Amino acid sequence: MFRYLPLLACLLLAVPGRAEQAQLRFFTEEYAPISFLHNGIADGMASELVRALLQRLGETASIQVVPWSRGYHIVQRTPGTALFVTIRTAERESHFKWVGPIMLAQDAYYGLKGSGLKIDHPSQLHGVGPIAVPRNWFTYQELSAAGMPNLLGVNEPEQMFRMLRHGRVKLIVADNMSFYARGEAAQQVDGLGPEDVEVVYPYRSSEGYITFWPGTDDAVIQRWQAALDAMKADGSFSRIYQRWLPGAQEPR
Repeated sequence: MFRYLPLLACLLLAVPGRAEQAQLRFFTEEYAPISFLHNGIADGMASELVRALLQRLGETASIQVVPWSRGYHIVQRTPGTALFVTIRTAERESHFKWVGPIMLAQDAYYGLKGSGLKIDHPSQLHGVGPIAVPRNWFTYQELSAAGMPNLLGVNEPEQMFRMLRHGRVKLIVADNMSFYARGEAAQQVDGLGPEDVEVVYPYRSSEGYITFWPGTDDAVIQRWQAALDAMKADGSFSRIYQRWLPGAQEPR
């Protein structure tokens, strides 16, 4: 009988289940200063926060920077995976398990500084011509679903900055988390910097989360949420957040 014990042990180790016990694989996108690739390593506010949470939990994980649509697709279908930062919406609720919030974003319509464009009511937005938004952003999906007739989907954020610079559009939509970094990228290409634009009309606030494969054990989610709550309580969350986003309002 005992000669079968090694074989039995191997079979037990091979039994599937509790994928969350294996090393997690995190995915994030180029979304400076929240997350971005620096010298081959994921960096930014959210990347630093995830590493701090892993350390508290005594866990290890890989963090890979990929196109947003790829990470979004993988984590909905693959055990042992997670994604950050994901804006929480009713439409996305059942597609993931959620830990957070870890980010508070303020979206707004931006125009060229000194353009004299003034918007007092959302209905006035329909009369300003095309409004550029990257089509793979949640903002585009939301405004499109709301039936905004003059929404113009573009491929990349830098494209909308170029269009604004050359007068092809009067307004773009961006959030305060990514605006300056994306503005600097466009400035390198086409001479448009953050100092050249201004908020024309505030849009909305949204909260960003760490999202896990929807089949993840609830106990895992509770453990991660508890670790995040502890970081907020002891001030370590705030220190990370303010180091990357000085003066920005923090999520509760």
